[in-house]
Amino acid sequence: MKSILNENAYEDEGRKTGYGLWLYLLLLIVGYNGLKAAMTLIQNASLDLVNLVYALLLIVIAIATTISFFARKRWTPMLFISFFLLNLLYIVYISIALYSNYPDRIDYFSLVRVAVMCIVVIPYMLRSERIKEVFVK
Repeated sequence: MKSILNENAYEDEGRKTGYGLWLYLLLLIVGYNGLKAAMTLIQNASLDLVNLVYALLLIVIAIATTISFFARKRWTPMLFISFFLLNLLYIVYISIALYSNYPDRIDYFSLVRVAVMCIVVIPYMLRSERIKEVFVK
């Protein structure tokens, strides 16, 4: 009779398959922000060029991320990374533009929130074993 506690018993227990709650949460964030960008385009027809390009890119990335997420495409982590980097660049741009005209109206909370999300999500997408196992097609 084999021993229950052999070397391979620990390997199989720690390995989890599937998406996991963390990835669904990230997809929810991407989808919600894509929906917000779409609503902004519908409600405000007079957007300036930067906001228009940002909203269109956000919608395209959100749709592509959602489709590739459920199809388990290997470029899905790069879409997540591009989404969060796009948000960071936009928030930094808006902060710099607002600082030149209104130094007291900068939204530091949004800037810190997006920076922290980038600090957490980007290394997770690049180094996680679960990500490498789930998105393989």
